Amino acid sequence: MSRNVNIVNNIVLLAGTLLGILAVTLVGNDAYPANLGRFILYCVLGAFFWAAVNLAVHEAGHVRAAKKNRFRVLSVRLAFFLFTEENGKRKVSLTGYAGESGYTEMVPEGAEDLAGRFRRITRAGVYGNVAVLAVSVVPLCLTAYLPFWLYSLWAISLPVSLYFVLGNALPMTTDGVKNDAAVAAGVKRGDASEKVALGLLQIHAGLIEGKSPAEIDEALYLDLPQLPEDDLNYLYLLNARYCYYLDKEDYENAKSVSARLKGLLDTMPKCYRPAVRADLLYNACTFDYDESEADNLVEDNEKYLNKTSDVTALRVKAAYVLYVLKDGAQAEKFIARAEELAADCKVAGQRKFEEKLLLKMRADLPAAERGETAPEEEPVV
Repeated sequence: MSRNVNIVNNIVLLAGTLLGILAVTLVGNDAYPANLGRFILYCVLGAFFWAAVNLAVHEAGHVRAAKKNRFRVLSVRLAFFLFTEENGKRKVSLTGYAGESGYTEMVPEGAEDLAGRFRRITRAGVYGNVAVLAVSVVPLCLTAYLPFWLYSLWAISLPVSLYFVLGNALPMTTDGVKNDAAVAAGVKRGDASEKVALGLLQIHAGLIEGKSPAEIDEALYLDLPQLPEDDLNYLYLLNARYCYYLDKEDYENAKSVSARLKGLLDTMPKCYRPAVRADLLYNACTFDYDESEADNLVEDNEKYLNKTSDVTALRVKAAYVLYVLKDGAQAEKFIARAEELAADCKVAGQRKFEEKLLLKMRADLPAAERGETAPEEEPVV
């Protein structure tokens, strides 16, 4: 997508939203006595409500399309809330802002017609927003029957819904992140970035089948188009390669990929930096053997490590406690908790990968923490 197209579409988005606000204001001013203060208050409250509705129906569209197109939904984020499913029960977690107002994390089951399935899922989010937009026109036609407060709260959904529809239906890029329309168009055209995205999805399909990263065809990691460093798919690809080399125990290449990611820390979106630093910390604690670097990384990443309790973060903390702090008892606790989380991992290949790394650390625990009894010494004669 060219820079000019991106600029034009952003202008259309802004103009459409402003026209929606103008329409709501003019109709309301004509139908109700002027009360600007209350009107603004109701509109602000209504805007928050309708933004939440549009965000929810947008992600619901992705979820519904994912199930129809054989993608497994792992999680859904709505603002500060993360929705997951564990043991058949839905779980809601309050988390920090992750760089996007909402997203649906999903992985494909099988690689057949992957491009077509992915496009259908990507486009599906906007359909719910179109339905909300249609409902938002209603109050402009019912001013004779609606009280002022209800009109204000309801009608403001028009510009909010217009923003969601145009913002997802017109191809655009914001801070290097493509919207749904841009991704779908890129898949259709066969753009390099989307070819890499499809390659990554094939890797995820292998993980779903139960293959660890190193058991997946190497060509999916290496035989892909070259991307600019500011493309998010380039970061995702580097991360996939890192896991591949780590699982393969090719530590030189794992270090090389990590060094490339380290060089991009200052330019990548802030929300991705803690996870990259966590991998660097694991390297420093294990095959890189750099205790000074490990201490520095713990200090830089302390907030993330303390707040995050997924299997990868616990594995990294266990590595630091075991190999740098030399605290076998505490390391065993981290390893045990990580093993519990790994056992519940929905992606079989990811579970296999993490359990392999945890087993290595468990083998390095002192005998007491492994539950072994030290052999009795022979009496000295």
